[in-house]
Amino acid sequence: MKQEFLWKNGGYNMRLPQELFAEALWLEWDNHYGIIHKEKLPDLLRRYNLKLKKEKTLDDIQLAFGRGLKGTFCNTAKQIEQIAEEIDKICIIANWEDAVAKYKI
Repeated sequence: MKQEFLWKNGGYNMRLPQELFAEALWLEWDNHYGIIHKEKLPDLLRRYNLKLKKEKTLDDIQLAFGRGLKGTFCNTAKQIEQIAEEIDKICIIANWEDAVAKYKI
């Protein structure tokens, strides 16, 4: 479900890798009945062009996911938005050239 552009407020908005990664994490969690397998996280980070900030670990991703779910019972869009905000605190874009080239028109 990788969708780089989202229709919002009467126009298309580019989705950042953190948002796409948050959605992928949520789907992983939902498909595996509340479990995010730590072994899959490095592949997901690579797929969405992200890397951990210095001194951050894969455990921090799982903690960020949990913080993103807080106070969002049954509101999937809000959960994914909050997860993306938390992921943004611990991950950065790995390769800017690829990220920029993907969205050039």
